[in-house]
Amino acid sequence: MSDTHPPEVVTAEPVHNQLAPGRYAHLTENRGLIIRRALLSTALSGAVPLPVLDDLVAVRVRAGLFMRVADRRRVGLPAGAAEVLAEAKDGSRWRHITVTAATLVAIKLAWRKFFALLAIGRGADDAASNFQAGLLFDHYCARLHVGPALDRTRAAALRKAIHEAVGQTHRDTFVSIFKDGTRTLGRSLLQAPRWAGERLTALAQRWVMTRGNTEATFEDVDVELGEAAERRWLDKAAEAVEAQIAALGNGYLDVLIPRFETAWQKAAAKLEGPEPGAESSPPDAPKPDGPGN
Repeated sequence: MSDTHPPEVVTAEPVHNQLAPGRYAHLTENRGLIIRRALLSTALSGAVPLPVLDDLVAVRVRAGLFMRVADRRRVGLPAGAAEVLAEAKDGSRWRHITVTAATLVAIKLAWRKFFALLAIGRGADDAASNFQAGLLFDHYCARLHVGPALDRTRAAALRKAIHEAVGQTHRDTFVSIFKDGTRTLGRSLLQAPRWAGERLTALAQRWVMTRGNTEATFEDVDVELGEAAERRWLDKAAEAVEAQIAALGNGYLDVLIPRFETAWQKAAAKLEGPEPGAESSPPDAPKPDGPGN
């Protein structure tokens, strides 16, 4: 080095933050599907005038969402495990509905438009929870799942971890966003209720005919939407919700995802049990008598 040859200027390479902007890019792939199903679950459960049965319809829609996401991620999820995963936090109280209540459903479906508008006004919280649950399951499939298909036991543990994470996360922003979406949905529902009405009527009739048999009632239920004209009422609401969620950035995911991963790690550790050889060891064999003993 000399005065005529100054030292070469070295620029430091930037340190890449682990929280890179694209860290949750995988969660945009199925976001539209998840939003649509969250709104659909709210609409269908709101269109059923009786409690318990509306929960059953919502469980079926959520189970269909989880199966679709799992299929896209190439994760095995049998229908039975999907239903366990889709159940409400407090379990399966809907399993005990009576045939008498089912008959009332068939009678009261004539009021479905009225009850739908009432329930959709209160459905933003459920829709927000369903969206977050779908998002966390998508993350699980994309980043955390290993091994064979999910069975009922593992699905129950995963459901518990999802509900724990969602319950600990500040949801006011999501509820506000989904309120906008459900208002749009409510305004559109009476304009194009044919798809929901036909399927709900068929479900009620099948429920009564099978004397309350849940498996027979919901076997091969088509939860897909029909023609483009029938999808518009849901598309408008979904587009409004997705635009607002996209504008949020990753801040909410920086809270939701780590909480879920922590909850799932604890649940998975319980499922795996102790390491081989970690069980209590047999007592040491007595030492033989000898000098000094």
